[in-house]
Amino acid sequence: MAAKHMACGPRWGTHAALAILASVGLGGTARDATAVSPPPAPWGGPAPVSSAQSQDLGCSAAQYADPTANAAALVWPVQAAPVALDQACWISAADAAATHPNAQPPTLVDVRPRSLQRTAPIALALQMQLSDIASKRFLQQTPVVLVGTGLDNADVDQACRQLRQQGFAQLQAVQGGARSWQAAQAGAAAGGPLLQPLDAQTWIASLGQGMQWTVISASEAMQGAPQAQWPVPPEQLVAVRVDGKERDAKLVAAIARAYQDRLQRASHAGYAQALVVITDGVVSDALRAQVEAALVPTADASKAGRSASATSTAMASLPAHWLNGGWPAYAQQVAQTAAIQQTANHRLQAPCGRL
Repeated sequence: MAAKHMACGPRWGTHAALAILASVGLGGTARDATAVSPPPAPWGGPAPVSSAQSQDLGCSAAQYADPTANAAALVWPVQAAPVALDQACWISAADAAATHPNAQPPTLVDVRPRSLQRTAPIALALQMQLSDIASKRFLQQTPVVLVGTGLDNADVDQACRQLRQQGFAQLQAVQGGARSWQAAQAGAAAGGPLLQPLDAQTWIASLGQGMQWTVISASEAMQGAPQAQWPVPPEQLVAVRVDGKERDAKLVAAIARAYQDRLQRASHAGYAQALVVITDGVVSDALRAQVEAALVPTADASKAGRSASATSTAMASLPAHWLNGGWPAYAQQVAQTAAIQQTANHRLQAPCGRL
């Protein structure tokens, strides 16, 4: 007999239940359903979901009520304030890769996320997480060079300061991360292009790393969006508007000019800087190649497109990226992140009818 009382809510009459189903199923509101619903169960049922009227819903009806009625407004990411880096902790890729007579070569430590360590390993580098280095006392006796992603400056800088205080006196990190290191080691052709793809999720995470971002926006959707949605202040956004004939050629020239201008400014800053190009969607490989070829022209452009030293310097001073999928992909990632956070903050309800 006890099992009969485990049903969800009180035992309603057949006509009352049919009235509720008809109201909700045919487009009625929660207020329509409560007009015929009996009082709540003696044990109170679940907490209210969206309004005072939902208190009168049966256990099942309240459980399936809309949980987003009071959802908070979408919060757009904002770049964190630039962080001044400890210059003693950083070394250029060219200097780190240089060989000096009678000097002990440094131990290279790859501190990128494990996924990047697996998919794109760095030759001759130990693979560790920043939090693991403190326990590796043998590294205190040798020069150590950390190689990050180039977008994790605040984390690497903080770890370097702490480790140097703990006895790792010869520890430094490569400016520009793995890309700058690979360019200095093997030249531009093997090191990859200067203009790198960047997914929206990674970029949003890097906004909190104390870097100053320059956004070259060729996106009409972004330029037309409220400034509250922009991830950087207006003075860090370069709006590129091109139309008519030879649109691609004009876009390439505008992006190259903006990059060269920011590259000169970056060399005088005491904090890390980066640049990202945002469009209204997917960019063709041909257009990306044109922009890549125009970014850092050098004297030996006829040979290799640019020298390895020029590429390494540019990568360290002002790494440049394409935002994969453009502004639509960024807006979608912001919405998805907000939805995940909202779902994580929801209190789980006990199964309906559970005592």
